[in-house]
Amino acid sequence: MKKITVLIILISLTKMNAQETEVKTGLIIENFGKVYQIDNPDLLLKKDTEYKVIFNIYTDNSKDNNLNPLLNTVARYLNVHAQQGILLENMKVVVVLHGAATKSALSDTAYQKLFKTDNPNTELIQDLKNANVELYVCGQSYLANGFKLNEKSPDVKLALSALTALVEYQNNGYLIINFN
Repeated sequence: MKKITVLIILISLTKMNAQETEVKTGLIIENFGKVYQIDNPDLLLKKDTEYKVIFNIYTDNSKDNNLNPLLNTVARYLNVHAQQGILLENMKVVVVLHGAATKSALSDTAYQKLFKTDNPNTELIQDLKNANVELYVCGQSYLANGFKLNEKSPDVKLALSALTALVEYQNNGYLIINFN
């Protein structure tokens, strides 16, 4: 009898823990950047402040031509802060793709030609653009990787270089976020 009672308690605790760690879809980017609800965190952003950030993305650790997980991090940034009550208009977000991440900026046609599948980042890039995220690809890295300018996604702008974009936006008060 004691063993059954202990087993029931353990199962109940497991179910309660599972409910506490429920992953939620985003408030801004619905299909990407899922987040966890954190009740009573010790550190929050102020709701009445403008946050200007630039994501410096130069790697792509996706497997088998899947979504670039670092682009998904940008969606998570928007969603987690929207969940907390930060308005989209208070989140000024820029993404700079360079190095291995430049392939994320290819159009579906170009990606299909090179990798035999559509670009897995296309929908997320469109969703980010629709959320007023500015997306740039480094012209230097893009061309160095052998990509043609006319093969770039129309949703991604071309920067002279990642260095140029990072300096320009940091001069304008944007804080850099490096997750690579």
